[in-house]
Amino acid sequence: MGNIGFVEAFEKFNTKLVNPMWAISAIATDGAMVMSCWSHAFKSGDKGVLRYVDNLSRWGGNNLGRDLLKEHLSKAFNEKLPVRLVVATTTDTASVDAGRDASKISKKFHIREDVVGKLSEYDGDNYVIDFTKAH
Repeated sequence: MGNIGFVEAFEKFNTKLVNPMWAISAIATDGAMVMSCWSHAFKSGDKGVLRYVDNLSRWGGNNLGRDLLKEHLSKAFNEKLPVRLVVATTTDTASVDAGRDASKISKKFHIREDVVGKLSEYDGDNYVIDFTKAH
């Protein structure tokens, strides 16, 4: 799917952001966690797994979004919720990696309906989500 708006991307997964100015995650009506992930942070894993690795401590400038994501990650990990994917792409990956406020950088969004994620690791800061082909 081509580029779509941020709010529209979440709506495609039947969910609504608490506040589109700072939220980057939500819980959908079907119970799945939906989150926006940076395209440049994916790594190819074993047997067709698309692995997303990040941590909350690198974040700067969006404490509300970080805290809500932390809540959603805890829920997804404890309840083994599926994770749906909104992909954010930017050319300013250095700012993202440095933890600068991402609301100030140019980015595009698209969704990946063809994959579903599982939060395989989460320690309250570091997290790993493994996405595999949706069935």
